[in-house]
Amino acid sequence: MKRPWIVLFAIVLCAGLIAGCATANSIQSARAQLAKAKDAGAVWSAPYEYYAAEAYLAKAVHEAEEGSSQANVDLFLKKSLENSKKALDSVGGGAK
Repeated sequence: MKRPWIVLFAIVLCAGLIAGCATANSIQSARAQLAKAKDAGAVWSAPYEYYAAEAYLAKAVHEAEEGSSQANVDLFLKKSLENSKKALDSVGGGAK
């Protein structure tokens, strides 16, 4: 009787780890995009978009750490990436 529970626990654990890795990769991608915008000068050229992206990223990280639903984390990451892209577009995509 113990064996089915152990197998079920192992499957749930693996699924949780895979979901956690996907979230970590998405957060890292959003951080990289924000850093690219900062390096391009978006802090001065597009402050609204830059700081909005930074705030959405912070909220996504907070939600992920608190164990909120994946939909909430994904929504904040999407908003962060959108604002980072707008900031990069405002400064000419980082081309100098």
